[in-house]
Amino acid sequence: MVRNFLLLAYRNLRKRASFSFVNVFGLSLGMCACLTILKYVDFETSYDNFHTHGESIYRMTRTMIQGNERKQPNVMTTYGLGPALQENIPEVKNFVRTHDGNSVVSVQNFSGETKAFHENNILIVDSTFLEAFTFETLAGDVKTPLDNPNSIVLTRSMAMKYFGSLDAIGRDVKLNGGRMNGDYVVSAIIEDVPPNSSFSFRFLLPIHNIFLEGQYKEQDGWGTNNFITYVQLHDQASLEGASARLNLISERYINPKFVGYGGVIELKLQPLHDIHLETGIRHDVPTVSPDTLYFFALIAAFILIIAWINYINLSTARAMERAREVGIMKTVGARRSELIVQFLLESVVINIVAVLLALLLALFFIPQLGEVLRKKLVLDLSDGRLWMVLTLLFISGSLASGVYPAFIMSSYKIGAALKISREDFSLRKVLVVFQFACSLLLLAGTLVVYRQVSFMQAQDTGLQMDQMLVVPGPGTINWEDAKRRLAIFKEEVRRIKGVEAITTSGALPGAGYNWGADIYRVGKEKTDIRLGCVVWVDPDFLATYDIPLVAGRNFDERIASDMKALIVNEASLEAFDLGTPEEALQQKLIMDGDTSSIIGVARNYNWNSLKSEVTPFLFGADNIIPANISIQLNAQELRSATAAIGELYQQLIPGEPFEYYFLDDSFNSQYQSDLQFGKIFGLFATLAIAISCLGLWGLASFTTSQRLKEIGVRKVLGASVLNIIYMLCSQFMKLVVISSILAMPLAWYGMDSWLAQFAFRIELGWQLFVIPFAALACIALLTVGMQVLKGAMMNPAKVLRSE
Repeated sequence: MVRNFLLLAYRNLRKRASFSFVNVFGLSLGMCACLTILKYVDFETSYDNFHTHGESIYRMTRTMIQGNERKQPNVMTTYGLGPALQENIPEVKNFVRTHDGNSVVSVQNFSGETKAFHENNILIVDSTFLEAFTFETLAGDVKTPLDNPNSIVLTRSMAMKYFGSLDAIGRDVKLNGGRMNGDYVVSAIIEDVPPNSSFSFRFLLPIHNIFLEGQYKEQDGWGTNNFITYVQLHDQASLEGASARLNLISERYINPKFVGYGGVIELKLQPLHDIHLETGIRHDVPTVSPDTLYFFALIAAFILIIAWINYINLSTARAMERAREVGIMKTVGARRSELIVQFLLESVVINIVAVLLALLLALFFIPQLGEVLRKKLVLDLSDGRLWMVLTLLFISGSLASGVYPAFIMSSYKIGAALKISREDFSLRKVLVVFQFACSLLLLAGTLVVYRQVSFMQAQDTGLQMDQMLVVPGPGTINWEDAKRRLAIFKEEVRRIKGVEAITTSGALPGAGYNWGADIYRVGKEKTDIRLGCVVWVDPDFLATYDIPLVAGRNFDERIASDMKALIVNEASLEAFDLGTPEEALQQKLIMDGDTSSIIGVARNYNWNSLKSEVTPFLFGADNIIPANISIQLNAQELRSATAAIGELYQQLIPGEPFEYYFLDDSFNSQYQSDLQFGKIFGLFATLAIAISCLGLWGLASFTTSQRLKEIGVRKVLGASVLNIIYMLCSQFMKLVVISSILAMPLAWYGMDSWLAQFAFRIELGWQLFVIPFAALACIALLTVGMQVLKGAMMNPAKVLRSE
């Protein structure tokens, strides 16, 4: 019997090949979208899961509580915290401190060639780092590669970059221009850091040497917060017990430092596996909001439901055609249960084919999505979870798309089934409305995301960044020698054709700042402390970046006091209670105990992305800051000027790598995650619309074929082709209008909530909703119109000759 049912199913599917194709392809697209989104969500939730001891590792966070105000949590801690935690909390087995670093790395490879590059992904760590965290060792010392203060660990890509092979153990590496200057020996080579890791280092250095610097050598371990601290708890240790003892650490070591500020520090243990999914922590690594993942999972569900709706709509639309089939089968003795099995088997066959096709499509699309996200996404066929998902999609798809049509078509009475019926199922209309409402939501969301990102990229930041060439400062020579040579370099660069301005600074727009200082105005109490961002610049910085002053004057290196003074932005006036710009020039600020005068007030500018409000920013001065060189170029002389600058740079600082980039590209990279969000949104909006239109095409085709005789009669009676097209298209366009009415409020609410995270945002005008509606209406009209036009143009004699 099952064989006969399968044979009937095959014949019915072959008889209506176009409908079968629409069903199979629509379902496969929906399943493919679901698989792709689930893979993305799985990747984002898999961060740091590869560490063997990950369940027992926690990152320390600190939050300052001042009065009734809780400051933003921060991951930066003092270097004394780790040892104190291990000493005072029995649950703590080990601690690891990390500190970011950058340097010019130079080596002499096997052929005797010297290679040197600026490297930013250097991580300075305790020797316990590779004991706590799991990274595959490819060569060298497996157990103690960081015990020697002069050892260095390379990743695979860095070993290949500098030595051309993994045979680099024992080779010398020289570091210059950073905190860890000196000669090192390669002790181990490890596999590149996985893409689903919160770490992104390329080199590991032992932390020992950093404490030989004056900044830390003179401290007691509880002064400067610029380390990240991790702790590993003993197996079976109580997290609650360890957390309860954190207050003792704060009270004994940290809070005494904040007595004068009227604040206390709250320490917390953040699970390693939560780092990537917890947002809103200062100085954190890139994270993703769980709400974003839930949102994409919801999109996956919507797209899958849209695909199922297509099947239900087309199957119920064919119910009139198959009514006679049902009636004849019942006449010859078929029971309803047998009819249900037959129709369900058709659904099973279609879903089997759809699942296999979806898997093939996902194998192609998932790596493409990975390229968009700049993350390695690959569908692993050996992953048992994949086959569980495919099985679930098959079972749920067969039931969701097959049960309703099976029960509807098997329920016809013999007499009614043998009559021609034109019953118009209201449920089918509801399902079409739902389809297009979902499509409109995604389309409107895509437009808003792209408009917001474009708005941020085009917005005036208050800084001149076009054609701004940035050259990392020299790292192979000492600081004073670098200042001397860069002073000559600046003078010579000004003579190059196409160069309009040049300056040096300790940090750059969109790339952080030099000092997050605790600041308050002279005359105020320490309890009025506020955070300010300090950047060291030379006197040419404001002119090069075209930052106007609203009061006061620029730095003048001929005036000694100017080199110890500050220029603040307008946001600092309110933050530090400085009064008007003119009044601020009479004030002084205390930064971590040092008092500085204010000589100028700059107009507000967006140093960081437009996601955040303009923050209090302060410029300190030096005649030359060798960290970064910014050169404003004329667009017409861009290439020749860059080449001349490179030649001059290497003449004055031989052996130093000349590397450069353009600041606007670097600044706009802050919006990369939002652009990726928009691309994903747009991709799945396109899929949803495509699936909806597939169903609409099939429905229009079937509706037209069922009404061919009516069309023929109307044409004989004088109806024009346009009249007939309007008659048939209008019923579908009404559904699109209803979909829009339902979707618009939801789209407005959702997009307004998403835009709330941006300090500078677009307004949700009418065009953001009219455009998606018009686009969707045109797509729907084009889809329906192609089928309707065929019926309207048909010769009436062909369809009426049997009447």
